[in-house]
Amino acid sequence: MTNLLLVILKDIGVLPDLLEVWQEIGVPGTTILNSAGGHASRTWLSQVGLGALNNLFETKEVQTRTLLAVFDDDDLLAQAIAEAERIVGGFDRPNSGVALVLPVSRAIGVYKAAPKPSPEVLPPVLRSDWMTLRDTPVDVVDSLLNLKPTIVSADTPLDGVARAMLAQPSVHVASVVAEDGRLIGLIELSTLADDLFIHILPEEFLKEITDMEKSIAFANKARALTARDTMRPPAWVKRGETVKEAFRKMHDNKLPGLPLVDELYQVIGYINLLELLSLCIQTTNGENLPEVKQ
Repeated sequence: MTNLLLVILKDIGVLPDLLEVWQEIGVPGTTILNSAGGHASRTWLSQVGLGALNNLFETKEVQTRTLLAVFDDDDLLAQAIAEAERIVGGFDRPNSGVALVLPVSRAIGVYKAAPKPSPEVLPPVLRSDWMTLRDTPVDVVDSLLNLKPTIVSADTPLDGVARAMLAQPSVHVASVVAEDGRLIGLIELSTLADDLFIHILPEEFLKEITDMEKSIAFANKARALTARDTMRPPAWVKRGETVKEAFRKMHDNKLPGLPLVDELYQVIGYINLLELLSLCIQTTNGENLPEVKQ
């Protein structure tokens, strides 16, 4: 079945990122239209007068962008919607925009864009077996480590997050998900501990306050009640990515582990840094990973 995906972006600053990721996953050619929200336009016109109609689409306050793309692949459509949701921070967020899917009775000239290649030159390896390990898909490592991810909703109280993490003591990063299961944030064990201890031993934190910046940080922590209040922006590895990419993302984001997500950014596994390092040591000592099924 052919569908038309219509995305109205209120924040046009995210447009370049959305177009780039759509091209990478192979979304067909996208049409971009200048548009203006009716409510915002009416408010603005009441302030400046109807004589400014000619300048309506040049005014930042009422500016939006409407993106149109036609799909004959349901999986690609779902992935494109998930990417748009991720980049805007969720269309349920105020002033983020709208996404609509409309059935198309007939379409001519629809094609799949070729995914954007990303060639990479690897440095020389120190050992021949290390090349095998670092190029091993994270799916294989996830099945070996067999770590169940800690998943909580954005409205989960902090003590509920703590109980969820206690149930998985080897998982030091909790995944915060939206109602549709999409990953929207992460909570590290150290951050959770600070946010909980500030209610248990506030005097210890108060002793460290020496300037306004620390005062504001204390106030923010004291107000943290749910996972949404304390989560950081999400980071992840996808199925098909490699151990090398998992290491890089953990290092860049200073994280002790990463959730494994599918094409819709739903959490399906977890890769822990400590266990991953242990696996590397075992492999360099002669214990080989199982062969990857093609």
